[in-house]
Amino acid sequence: MTIRERMMAVYRNQRPDRVPVAVYSRYLPRGAGERMARELGLGIIDWYPVSSLLAPPWHLDSRYLSEVKGAELSVGYAWREGRRVETRTYRTPVGTVRQESTVEPGYGSDWVLEHYVKGPEDYKVLAYLAEHTVFRRHEAGLRARTEELGEDGVVLGRIDRNPYQKVLIELAGPERFLIDLQTDPRPVVELLDSLARRMEEVFAMALESQAEVIWQPDNLTADMTPPAAFQKYCLPMYQQYGSRLRAAGKRYMVHMDGRLGPLKDLIAGAPVDLIESFSLPLVGGDLPLAEARAAWPGKVILPNFPATLCLQSDEAIEAFLDQLLAEAGTQGPWMLQFSEDIPAGQWQRVMPLACRFMEQTFPRKRS
Repeated sequence: MTIRERMMAVYRNQRPDRVPVAVYSRYLPRGAGERMARELGLGIIDWYPVSSLLAPPWHLDSRYLSEVKGAELSVGYAWREGRRVETRTYRTPVGTVRQESTVEPGYGSDWVLEHYVKGPEDYKVLAYLAEHTVFRRHEAGLRARTEELGEDGVVLGRIDRNPYQKVLIELAGPERFLIDLQTDPRPVVELLDSLARRMEEVFAMALESQAEVIWQPDNLTADMTPPAAFQKYCLPMYQQYGSRLRAAGKRYMVHMDGRLGPLKDLIAGAPVDLIESFSLPLVGGDLPLAEARAAWPGKVILPNFPATLCLQSDEAIEAFLDQLLAEAGTQGPWMLQFSEDIPAGQWQRVMPLACRFMEQTFPRKRS
């Protein structure tokens, strides 16, 4: 099987010739180490948005950025304490919102210093942005990226986070959002409703898209999305859109990378096909892989390789992989992912090691 065939078999809940090992494209710098890892079978997980995203987007990427009718976006930069700070400002007829962010020096991830929501009135401005977002289809770009990647990996059809997670992570931040939702819920709920209405259009495009796997990067954890909130705000969307995607012959993948124990039974009832970037107990997750597989029959679980292991010896990593294979059992397909930040200078050693181990030890008989 090619790398792509192996990965797609897992995504389709079919058994490949061996457990695939894959990495988010952003975590695989080009060079000699990359070439060696890919020659050993490392697959690439890439994504392309099926359309531009709801305003404001997480990244100011041309593929994500949407026009907003009646609004003006300005972006400014300044240096503070040796680091560049980016300020994004949206001016609308109902008010102005602003976000400040910077780039984390270790891994290059975005850090929000100041979220758009600073008071109850800002939810109304964000609702205006959502209601007046003009989506652009990206079918041509998605097709071109898929052709470029070829058999080296899979391009996922990316959509926006579900509204609860988008406000929690991107627009308001956990503290502000969770307090407002309890103490002054009306403007928060109005924003959530606006986002949900516009997401209907995005899902219509996803249904028509050529992408077979639709990916929603929700970054779900029960610490911030407890069972009551999950059941009220997240589960209905998963049920509605998961069913429609399945009817269209597509696979629905959601990035759930946190503590999922309290949500275990609710997730079992959601028509989500793939639980992606699953956090093992070694990196703060609260469900062992075997327990999660038993709780979610029919779902494919894609665990994330624990970044902390990258600082340990080859022997320790191999022992971990051996135990993970034993825990996974032989009842269903799975894939090992590198889907979180990797310590600098370690990926060149660890990714080839994981690929060699999986090639040498699979298939094996497990009880």
